Amino acid sequence: MKIRLLFLLVFSVAVGYSQTVGTSVSKKEIKIGEQIQLTLKTKVNEKDLVVFPDLDSIGKLEVVESFPPEKTKKANQLEWVKKYNLTQFDAGTYTIPSLEVVINKKKFQTESIKISVVDVVVDTTKQKMHDIKEDETISLEKTIQKPELTDKEVVFGALLAVLLAVLVYFILRLKHRKNKKSEQYITPYNKAFLQFSEANASSNSKEYYSKLTQIIKSYFEKTLEFSALGSTTEQFIFKLKNAVEEMKFEISSSTISQIETLFTKADLVKFAKISVSTEEQNSDKTIAENIINTFHTTLPTSAEEQQVTLAKQLEEQQQLKYKNIRQGAFLATFLVAITSVVFYFGWENVNNYFKAKINGKDAEYYLKNEWIVSEYGLPTLQVETPEILVRDSVSSQNPIVKNISQFSWQKPSEKLSITLQTIAFKDSIKIDIKEIFNDEIGTLMQLKAKNIKTTARKFQNVKNLTGDILEGTYEIEDGSSTKQMRFLTVFISDSYGLQTLRITHDINDKHAKGFIDRITNSLEQINLEEDE
Repeated sequence: MKIRLLFLLVFSVAVGYSQTVGTSVSKKEIKIGEQIQLTLKTKVNEKDLVVFPDLDSIGKLEVVESFPPEKTKKANQLEWVKKYNLTQFDAGTYTIPSLEVVINKKKFQTESIKISVVDVVVDTTKQKMHDIKEDETISLEKTIQKPELTDKEVVFGALLAVLLAVLVYFILRLKHRKNKKSEQYITPYNKAFLQFSEANASSNSKEYYSKLTQIIKSYFEKTLEFSALGSTTEQFIFKLKNAVEEMKFEISSSTISQIETLFTKADLVKFAKISVSTEEQNSDKTIAENIINTFHTTLPTSAEEQQVTLAKQLEEQQQLKYKNIRQGAFLATFLVAITSVVFYFGWENVNNYFKAKINGKDAEYYLKNEWIVSEYGLPTLQVETPEILVRDSVSSQNPIVKNISQFSWQKPSEKLSITLQTIAFKDSIKIDIKEIFNDEIGTLMQLKAKNIKTTARKFQNVKNLTGDILEGTYEIEDGSSTKQMRFLTVFISDSYGLQTLRITHDINDKHAKGFIDRITNSLEQINLEEDE
């Protein structure tokens, strides 16, 4: 009996925590283009992880919208609901296949459901008829591409960002300087010796000794913290002895006697108006300095000095905090300003600019820009290039040549170059393609190309223009280094003319093929007589 009860208990717990995924649709028959909603539901524990499929299409039905999963707490469990809006534009019967839902890394399959998509019936007998409208003229505005960035624009943008950041930095610095409250503090010891240096022997002995006693009283008032400046000599000596005794300073009786003697002499000078020589005045000043030195080596740091030291530390911490704020503000302002400059110029333009600066202007750079279609030479050849080719000064002494023209863009030692040449013959001649290939190799050698390796093949582009190709690799000196280059030359010839197009590029340029294909596929011979 106990075994049976235990089995029922385990079975009930397993059933209570078993996990399934329910599947339902809003309708099973829709019209073409109409949407239905597929709903997936499952109940799990709070800590269970549920992952629903994220699809662009389900079976042959297109997912119009995939809603975020929703959860609802019920008792000690969570109910997760995932909804999809589906549609189909062709009539027929379709099946929503079984989908995979992952719960705690365990896969569960949903039920498959059949859906019918029916045609929309149109009753043409009740549909009003209208006249056919005339064609409308639609004007298409050409998107103007932003010109590429110049060095001046980049420098201006960077300087503007730096200036704004510096301006913010100095505004904060000025504000923090106004908030600075601490003044320069001089310790009683240093203040005493500063005043000693200013007290010089004088014919006015009364004034001189008054300064000496005042300096000593001021020092002890600050260090021993008793009222000394308003005290008579007797009161001052009494307070000094009491302070020394209470604080148990190791001050000899002879030092106290020196103070008494100095102050007694000062009273005689002030009240009895006795005269003291300059040498004696200087000697008494030295005695006063020695007294201060003796006490300074014995006395602890005064409460005032401790407070000032703490205040200075707090001030230094505050100034460091202000400095960090200024630096942070400088950096934040600079980043915001740079981001604004990049946004103004356009991320793609900025990216292209720095790529061109770092890697040079390679094929990828030019393929992203707008190209130009132009006609060159006679016989005329039309071609699309990144920039307009510039006419070169060339001539021929060959008596069979009627006209020769050459146009180029950049040099064969640069990352990319294009050279186009057209030759018109006076009379019909037979073209020897091998001889033309040899002439092309000779031209490359004149351009200081070395280690030239070539292969030949036939040429035909998308416009069915045919000819011959000589292609290969060569090395060329570029300053102190040697560059590995590749070239492709297209020859289009007949008995009355020869048209040559040479493209050179860095051997490591991964986008050169696209660059070459775009140019060669744009080649087209133009018959000017027919155009006229």
